[in-house]
Amino acid sequence: MTSRLVFDIGLCDGEDSRYYLDLGYSVVGVEANPHLAEQCRLRFAQEIAQNRMKVVNVGILQQQGSFTFYRDLANDEKSSFVWINQDTKDWEEMTIPCITTRDLIAEYGKPFFMKVDIEGADLQALATLTPDTCPTYLSLELGSDGMEIMDRLLELGYSRFKFVEGRTHWCSLSILPNEFGWRFLRKIGRIAPPIHNGIRKLPQRFHNRTEWDPTEDFIYNPDHFHPGGCWSGPFGEKASGFWRGAASARSFIKKLAKDSLAESYGGFIWWDIHARHASFKVKA
Repeated sequence: MTSRLVFDIGLCDGEDSRYYLDLGYSVVGVEANPHLAEQCRLRFAQEIAQNRMKVVNVGILQQQGSFTFYRDLANDEKSSFVWINQDTKDWEEMTIPCITTRDLIAEYGKPFFMKVDIEGADLQALATLTPDTCPTYLSLELGSDGMEIMDRLLELGYSRFKFVEGRTHWCSLSILPNEFGWRFLRKIGRIAPPIHNGIRKLPQRFHNRTEWDPTEDFIYNPDHFHPGGCWSGPFGEKASGFWRGAASARSFIKKLAKDSLAESYGGFIWWDIHARHASFKVKA
């Protein structure tokens, strides 16, 4: 039987957990910031009483202990164990108890899906997993450690990968100034809308650029999701885009690294990697 448990590591304001609960999953939300953890306890008081939701106020790192947490007082989303947000001068140091993902699984069980978004420490969440304890699906935020994350996922037995842009939750890249072929197709499509619409009807892998993204947003319920909230978007088979093999995924990570300094990105890229374990057989 497929597990109905989700780990939301980097609970933030609870937007992701709200989505998982709406899908019928039970959720263990892990949040290092005690202020956000308390807010989520209040937000999910009913689900906690129903034993569908647990809020755990700890950090997830590669080893147990108490570690310095840099809380961004201007933007809690940017708080981190790894760095101090350079865009703010308003922050404080906190000492936070930390456990490992192995500890979390020992306490609550093996999840079906695990979301990790912990500002630079995502790779550490994979450190104590084994091929036997891996969730079927997981997602992590990519940074400069993208190839290290990819290597670790392969070691753990993950074999299929998607990449989702963090702002839009779609999988498409921007058209860069030096991509003359894509710029030509964009210009022709804008002059002749039938050509634009024809390209959009092709499989995503053939037009993996934002110009041909669907017009609708990935907003699952406007009553719950609000612009600017901490929402990572759909996961697993419902995540945007197509599954890639290891070689294609490595090439995509290299392209992201190359594009990170491009003017159109403003020197900043925010992408998540989604992975599916090889042990899981998708129903046809």
